[in-house]
Amino acid sequence: MVNADIPFDAAAAGHQTARAPRPDGAGIPFLLGSLALQNLGRRKARTLLLLAAVAICSGAVFTGVVLMKSIENSMDIGFTRLGADMLIVPEGTLANITAALLTAEPTDLTFDRSLVDRLAGLKGVRRVAPQLIFRTDLSGYGGRDESVDMIAFDPERDITVQPWLERRLDRPMRPDDVIVGGRRDEALGSQLLLFGKPFTVYGSLGRTAVGTHERGLFISFETMDGLRETMRQICGARAPLEPGKISGVLVELAPGVTTQQARFAVLANLPGVKVIGGESMLTSIRQGLTALLDGVLVLMAIMFVSTAAMVSVLFSAIIAERRRELGLFQAIGAQRGHIVGMLLTEAVIATAVGAVLGCALGVLLMRLYQHSLVYYLQSLGIPFVWLSAAGTGLIALACILLASLIGAGGALVPAWRASGREPYDLIRSEG
Repeated sequence: MVNADIPFDAAAAGHQTARAPRPDGAGIPFLLGSLALQNLGRRKARTLLLLAAVAICSGAVFTGVVLMKSIENSMDIGFTRLGADMLIVPEGTLANITAALLTAEPTDLTFDRSLVDRLAGLKGVRRVAPQLIFRTDLSGYGGRDESVDMIAFDPERDITVQPWLERRLDRPMRPDDVIVGGRRDEALGSQLLLFGKPFTVYGSLGRTAVGTHERGLFISFETMDGLRETMRQICGARAPLEPGKISGVLVELAPGVTTQQARFAVLANLPGVKVIGGESMLTSIRQGLTALLDGVLVLMAIMFVSTAAMVSVLFSAIIAERRRELGLFQAIGAQRGHIVGMLLTEAVIATAVGAVLGCALGVLLMRLYQHSLVYYLQSLGIPFVWLSAAGTGLIALACILLASLIGAGGALVPAWRASGREPYDLIRSEG
């Protein structure tokens, strides 16, 4: 027997070992993504079921949020046209109560504007909108001695004037702009003189069958303050022309608060005022729909939580089925972080693709709504304002990101548990 000594070069061996290929840290994410895609494609039925489940949940949430936001926009237009729930005026003031609007009649009775902040601080009050109404035949409107109702309002707080704008300029309202009543025929952008000062016609109201809204001229409080001294010189020292005075405050109540409850609160805290309530049925409808929308939000939150639980259960079953595979990965040197990363990547890809499919399904469903229910409402004269394309896109993106996070969160616990077991235990276990 020939026993040949084989020389061993330790330096050369060390050099070869040093040059052996090692996993590139930058390529690990790509590798994990590739393995995740292969795993999803290998079990097509299981993957399709997971995609369908996530798509249904994501599509329902996406469609619900977009429709809810669209309904809120429509309510802002439609229900604000119902006017205020209550009107607070000085004692002795007459009020005009119609099915559409609650307004005060022109009078010289006023109270201080500081009452607005006190009223806004009362429990149950959601919004307040002060107004000052001044009737005069000395404005020089149209070159005639025509009696004109001038109504000063706060555009930021308004709930009864701007919702009734039928036509307006394509810009925000500015000082020295005026909104004309429904029976006025001035063209948009035209000029009219009030007390010798030119004003630009910003908009025109729709027909309301309410006197002040039909024949009135609406300006901001800022414009009124700039015109007040001239008006006092022409009309004399009348109470509505005193600084810091208003004729009334329109009040919108918070959901769940009745007109009777708010009336007692106002009279108990603000003596010397008169409280006039609007149509209680319309108030109840507005508050009921607001509460309904809040309930829809809660249901959507519950749906997302149930989706997370469903994904966690599905991936627990999937990982239990693939224990031998995971054990082999560990046996060939895969680290715990690599295995967890592969499973999480698989979950994120599956849930993100499912969410994209769900959003696409939601868009198709909204098309059906548009050609059926929305068309029917518009034929009845009920406006339905869809959410803008940018807003819809943001909601879709949020649904996809949230679904991806739910997928990662649902798969994290079972993936972490499985990756912590010994390779031998995983390989010998039943798959």
